Amino acid sequence: MASSTSSNNSFSIYRTSIEQVMRGQERLPSLPTITLKIRRAAADPNTTIQNLSDMIGQDPSLTVVVMHHSRSPLFKTRTEAKSLEDAIRLMGIPYVVNLVMIHSLKSLFLVQNPGLKALFAISWKRQALKASMSRFLAVKLGMQTPDEAFISSLLSEVGTLAILSALSETRQVPDQVAYLRLCRAYSKSLAVIILKKWDMDSRYVEIARGCGEWQQVKSTDNSPLTTLDIVNLSLYHSVSLLKRDHSLPALTNLDCYQRLPASLAQLSKNGLLQLVMSNLKEIVDSAQTLH
Repeated sequence: MASSTSSNNSFSIYRTSIEQVMRGQERLPSLPTITLKIRRAAADPNTTIQNLSDMIGQDPSLTVVVMHHSRSPLFKTRTEAKSLEDAIRLMGIPYVVNLVMIHSLKSLFLVQNPGLKALFAISWKRQALKASMSRFLAVKLGMQTPDEAFISSLLSEVGTLAILSALSETRQVPDQVAYLRLCRAYSKSLAVIILKKWDMDSRYVEIARGCGEWQQVKSTDNSPLTTLDIVNLSLYHSVSLLKRDHSLPALTNLDCYQRLPASLAQLSKNGLLQLVMSNLKEIVDSAQTLH
């Protein structure tokens, strides 16, 4: 009984810390100016690779990240990128802009406590897998902007990283079970607050709200697959693959599955999409480049 009471008291402290951050939103991190500047520039059709190279070059750490990533196995070519311009040209502007956002997210929610770092690593592993799977599915489904699915997937769970940041001053680190309880209770609300603070497009806010909502099939729905559907399909698969004792509903009971074209809806023996399982190595290799 004493142990249970102690556990409940600890959980109450975690909740209090997060709720204090939510009430005092000035304590939530802001996107770096350079990140916002690069995103705005990339949305302008008149922006050149040289323009983007000049902006990224203003941040030495970001320059290192872009150059390092251009030499990853995903972009093997006969001619290695020798400059920022080469790297941007090799990877493409949309990919580089997403890379900038990933770097910003990891930097913003950096935690020093070893216990929180371990939880961050677990959370980021799943998010990286989910984001890479989102891009993969978007490509296979013929969506015009697969990178949109990728960044939507990452931003949809910014709240799970913010929870760790909010707990950085607590003496006792939650275990994985307590952290997951906190995520279920607060990650969506935090994500919405943060994305609005960052002045992100409303579509990202709506995807954050709908991420992980396992809507059961209630009627025939012939509407096309959306970015949110892809994000949820990817979340479902990443949780299934990384957490064997999950309590997810059957994939076939979900609306996002029902809207898949029949040619891509075939299931593997473990009840997941055959499309995903047959290409899992490619998806995992892509996810590992984000670590």
